[in-house]
Amino acid sequence: MEKFLRTLFLLSIIGCQQVDQGEQGNIEFTSGGSEFSSSYKDEIVVLNIWADWCPPCIKEFPYFNQVNKIEGVTVLGFHFDQFDVIADEEILKNLEKYNVEFRNIKTDPREIWGMDIPSHVPTTYIIKNGEIVKTLIKPQTYESLIFEIGLNQ
Repeated sequence: MEKFLRTLFLLSIIGCQQVDQGEQGNIEFTSGGSEFSSSYKDEIVVLNIWADWCPPCIKEFPYFNQVNKIEGVTVLGFHFDQFDVIADEEILKNLEKYNVEFRNIKTDPREIWGMDIPSHVPTTYIIKNGEIVKTLIKPQTYESLIFEIGLNQ
């Protein structure tokens, strides 16, 4: 009985540690690897919800590539069809085809930032300190992104 109770105690400790890590928001990337969302706490995250069947989304990619090069800003993408089902290979082909230089997340952003599925694409979220501070529901340019982020470059 004592051995059973010790095993049960150890399992409960392991379970608590896993919950604690999950609360930090593990972000998996389509290209592989993962990071905790807390690793972006000192950065502005620009989350671009895109689709390969969305011409304005494709037009925006160079602007997001530029913004991703700014110190203190990280652009992350999420393909709209990932809310349903789309293979990672298909997403990776599109990222290469359209010369996307920022990382695409595999983890559902609703689990990380508590957002709803956007009603259309493109939709862009500005995230500071783990909180969505702006939702942009129209196509963006480099200048509009800089303005919405709050940088005057």
